[in-house]
Amino acid sequence: MLSICFVWHMHQPLYKDRLSGKYLMPWVRLHAIKDYFDMVKILEGFPKIRQTFNLVPSLIEQLEDYGHNQAVDEQLLLTIKPTEDYNTDDKVFILNESFHANLERQIKVHAPFFELYLKRQKLLSKGRSVEGILNQFTNQEYADLAAWMNLCWFDPMWQQSNDELKALYAQGNNFSLKQRQRIIEIQRDLIRQIIPYYRRKQDEGQIEVTTTPYYHPILPLLIDTYAARLPNPNVVLPQQLFFHRDDAIHQVKAGLDLYEHYMGQKARGMWPSELSISPAAVEIIASQGVKWIVADEALLVKTTGLNIYRDQYGNLNSADTLCQPYELRVGDEKINIVFREVVLSNEISFSYGSRKPEEAASAMHMRLKHIQQQLVNSSREGMIVIALDGENCWETYEDDGWPFLEALYRRLSADNTLNVCTVSDYLERQPAAARLPRIETGSWIGADFHVWIGDPEKNRAWDLLAVTRNFLVDELKKKIHSEAVKEAAWEEIYAAEGSDWFWWFGEPNNSAHDTIFDRQFRLRLQNVYKILGQNYPPELDQPIANTEPKTAPLVPTSLIV
Repeated sequence: MLSICFVWHMHQPLYKDRLSGKYLMPWVRLHAIKDYFDMVKILEGFPKIRQTFNLVPSLIEQLEDYGHNQAVDEQLLLTIKPTEDYNTDDKVFILNESFHANLERQIKVHAPFFELYLKRQKLLSKGRSVEGILNQFTNQEYADLAAWMNLCWFDPMWQQSNDELKALYAQGNNFSLKQRQRIIEIQRDLIRQIIPYYRRKQDEGQIEVTTTPYYHPILPLLIDTYAARLPNPNVVLPQQLFFHRDDAIHQVKAGLDLYEHYMGQKARGMWPSELSISPAAVEIIASQGVKWIVADEALLVKTTGLNIYRDQYGNLNSADTLCQPYELRVGDEKINIVFREVVLSNEISFSYGSRKPEEAASAMHMRLKHIQQQLVNSSREGMIVIALDGENCWETYEDDGWPFLEALYRRLSADNTLNVCTVSDYLERQPAAARLPRIETGSWIGADFHVWIGDPEKNRAWDLLAVTRNFLVDELKKKIHSEAVKEAAWEEIYAAEGSDWFWWFGEPNNSAHDTIFDRQFRLRLQNVYKILGQNYPPELDQPIANTEPKTAPLVPTSLIV
C-alpha cells in the first residue's frame, strides 16, 4: 500500500489598505469565485479521496471581509458604477485591467468577451496608447467589459450550475447596471460559503485544514536576516539587519489563533510560508503545538547528504529516502516533517495543463505506480507528498482543472493499492520511524532565500521595513498611545513582513502589477506613521522598484507556494 498525501496551498497576501478600507487588488475576490470552493467540492464525488488544504490566515480574513463586510476594490466599484458616470481614468482602468486572465481558458472561450479583446488589440497594434483609443469604445462596451472582467473568473462549476449566471453568459453583451450589480451580489453569496464549507468537510473527515504564519512571512529572515547566508554565504544582506524573533512568534501564534476561531479546533499541521524553514523557525512552530510541517525535498537532501535519484523520465528511484515522515527535535520540542516530491508537484503546477486530461491523469498514475514498485520490499507503508499552490495553476487547464482532477481521482479511487489520505491520517497510522539530527535552512526555491533578499530592491525594502519598525518601537516607549493605536500600528508592520512584497521586488520575478505591489508595501509603512499621528519620511513616497522595463512579465500563475 502507498499513501498519497495531497496538500493544496491557498494563499493571497493582504491587499487591503486598512486605513481607507479599500482593496488595492481584486485577486482574493476573483480567485474566491474560481478556485477555493470547487477544489473541495469535487471530492464529494470521490469519498475515498481525502486531502489536506492549507488556508493562509490573511486569505481567510479577506474572504470574510468580502463576504460579510462589503469589502470593495477598484474593479468591483467600476462594475457597479453607472457607465454615464465613467470618467477618463475609469475607462483607462477598464481597458487596462479587463483582460488580466488566461487568454485561452478565460477569454477566448467567451466569444463576446474575445471580440472586445480583439478590438482593443487591433487598435493598440496601430501604435496608439490606451488613452488614445478611449473614444473607440461605446459606453455599453465599457459596461460589457466591466461585466466580463468578473464573469470570466467564475469557475465552470458555477457557470454551469447557477441559472442566473448561465443566463448572463448566454446574453453575452448589453449588460445593464442592475445585472452588473447582481454579478457582485452573486460573488459575495459564493464567497460567504467558502469557510463554512471547509469547516464542514473537515468535521466530516474528508479534508484536513492547516494554516500558515498569519501574513505569510519568511520566518527564518524575520528571526535573523543572517539566516540568508546559511544556504548562500555570498548573499548581500540589507544595511539594516532584521533580528526579531518576537515577530516570528507573533505571526505563528496569530495564524494558529485565527485558524482555531474559524475551524473550531487546533491546527495539527502548518505550511511554512514558501516552505521556508530554519532550526529556529521550526522550534517556534513546534513550541506552539503544531505536530507536522511540510518542506521541500531539496532540504532533505541538504540535511541528510543523501541524493534523490530519478530515471531519465523523472520517475523517482529514491523512494525509501523521500517517502516517509521524519521526526526532528529542536531544543525541547519535536515535530514531524514531511517532504514533498518535487516532480509530481511541479508536473501539476506547470505541465499537465497543456496535456489532455485523461492523458495527464494516466501519466501521473503511472509515476505513482513506479514509486510504489520501488517500495515493494519496504517494511512500512510509504507516503508520497504532493504539495503545491492550489489556485494559480488551474488557469492553464481545461475547465479550470476539473476534467483532469476527475480523471485522476477516478483512477486513484479504483486502485485499491493506493490510499489517498490526509497527512495527519497517515501520521496517526504510521508514526515517524526516521529521525533527523538537525534541519538545514532554506526554502522551496533553490533551497535558499534569493527570491526574497539579496537583490538591491529587495534589500531596500528590508531596510525601509527595519527603519519603520525601529521608529514604532521608539514611539511606543513614550507611552502616549492607546492599545488600539498600538495594535493597529503593529498590524501594518506584520503585514509588511509578508513574503509577497519581496517576491516581486527586483529579480527574478516580475508581473504586470509590480508598481502596485511596490505601492502596497510602502503604504503599509506609511500607515504606521499615520496611525501614530506622525508624518512619514518622504522616501516612502519614492518607488522601490526600478521603473525601467524588465524582461517580459511573469504572471502569477507560476507561483506554487
